[in-house]
Amino acid sequence: MKHRIIRNKEELKGLLISRKVSTEAYVEVERIISYVKEKGDEALIELSNQFDGTRFSSPQEIRVKEEELEGSLKEVGEDFVDGITKAIENVRDFYTKMPKVQNWFYLKGDRLLGQIVVPLESVGIYVPGGRAPYPSTVVMAAVPAYVAGVKRVVVTTPKTTPEVLATCRILGIKEVYRLGGAHSIAALAYGTDTIPKVDKIVGPGNKYVQAAKKYVFGDVGIDTIAGPSEIVILADRYSNPNLIAIDLLSQAEHDPLAMALLITDSEETKEIVKEKLDIFVEELATKDVAKASWETWGGIILVDSIEEGIDIINLVAPEHLELHLKEPMRYLNSIKNVGTIFIGELTPEALGDYIAGPSHILPTGGSARFSSGLNITDFIKTINITQYYGNTEDTTLAGIIAEKEGFSAHKRSLEWRQSDK
Repeated sequence: MKHRIIRNKEELKGLLISRKVSTEAYVEVERIISYVKEKGDEALIELSNQFDGTRFSSPQEIRVKEEELEGSLKEVGEDFVDGITKAIENVRDFYTKMPKVQNWFYLKGDRLLGQIVVPLESVGIYVPGGRAPYPSTVVMAAVPAYVAGVKRVVVTTPKTTPEVLATCRILGIKEVYRLGGAHSIAALAYGTDTIPKVDKIVGPGNKYVQAAKKYVFGDVGIDTIAGPSEIVILADRYSNPNLIAIDLLSQAEHDPLAMALLITDSEETKEIVKEKLDIFVEELATKDVAKASWETWGGIILVDSIEEGIDIINLVAPEHLELHLKEPMRYLNSIKNVGTIFIGELTPEALGDYIAGPSHILPTGGSARFSSGLNITDFIKTINITQYYGNTEDTTLAGIIAEKEGFSAHKRSLEWRQSDK
């Protein structure tokens, strides 16, 4: 297997830019969304049959029936139900403990000011259906939404596998639609006769799904533009090369566009990890995907110090970061741009994908520089409260500002409060 050794920041930046360009897809998406807005359910049937391999003949077939949700529990078996129930418990526990944004007010002179917190009324979750079912995505999006107080949670997915349906049933999600791609995003954003529109759309997906989310933003809320998965592992000479290699491959196997990077200050670690990658990749059922991902977008960066490695991490702003270091806590405060940090060799990113607690829906493509992983604040909004009990100096001063900005009605609105009119 080919191994890219990245020698400087300029080479790394070039790789990041090339990867971002490869994930863009807007022209086709605009046509699909316009078609769904115009034709509604008719367009959903046609596009689903074209892109998702369905054989819909009526809109009623798009929605999963309640008896199918119920029956899915028997299909998946007790072990899966136990596992997903534990994952739900862990995620709910994490977000229940997250500090809540509360209603607050204060009185200052003749003014009452504050904010009230209101949950969104409805949220649509997109669950990918590409290479495998993703019941974990349902958990990671729905649980924080419910904790925030959202009443209506909707799921769309091109693969209504028993695992996805059973997870929806356990969570109490009753609206599940057999839809994928850009047309499902359009349906959630604008609604059809069969699918009432939602207030916000969250969840990962391929480049067409993400382009569609970007297109509909403004008509509906979205969480983030989520690109292919990525991981950076920061390791020193005390780390275990076997664990590093398999964790790099655990991300590479997601998608040929996934990115896995190793940053280390140890020449020995670099060389052994390369050897282990060659061995382990041959043992994977996902060998072809993992190999394509590693050879195209993966790489190893040898640095002079762990501090230099952290500078590179903050430049990349990765979705996932694993710290395979002797003293990981020593460096924690220096790490500014990352979705989730996994500390120590006993904490593989795979735990975060399924069961640890924090949502695995995280910023990608460098967006960890300015955004966070999905959490309860994504499902609430704050409404400002203002009340004046009398005419104060603020009324006069606001009038001065209004005059300078050229808004005479604003000024008169303020002046009339100071007169008998």
